Amino acid sequence: MSHDAQYPENSILVVGNSQTTGFNPINQQFGAFFITFIVVKETEEILDCGVSVTVKTTENFIRGMFAGKRLVKDEERIVAEVQSRYFGSSQKAIIAAYRDAVKKFREVTAAKKTVK
Repeated sequence: MSHDAQYPENSILVVGNSQTTGFNPINQQFGAFFITFIVVKETEEILDCGVSVTVKTTENFIRGMFAGKRLVKDEERIVAEVQSRYFGSSQKAIIAAYRDAVKKFREVTAAKKTVK
């Protein structure tokens, strides 16, 4: 079996989850809000992300706010950027899902350090 790996072997996938509020197309389609991050373990660089949204333009915009930043070290910068640039009904859900992913990343990387 052959496949082309799109992401380097030192990257991991982390998913952050949250809930949207009220009548929201995301709630109607997915039942929850989530962001999937591809992150380089050692540097925390966000290589890519996918978002449970209903419009591709929205996903591209959100991806642009995260790509190239460091998942943990740039937390303050990322949250400030979401608050100052994203004015859709899912703003709080984006921040909550991001913070959930940060928590999971910390857990995974801490666990890997203790296993070594």
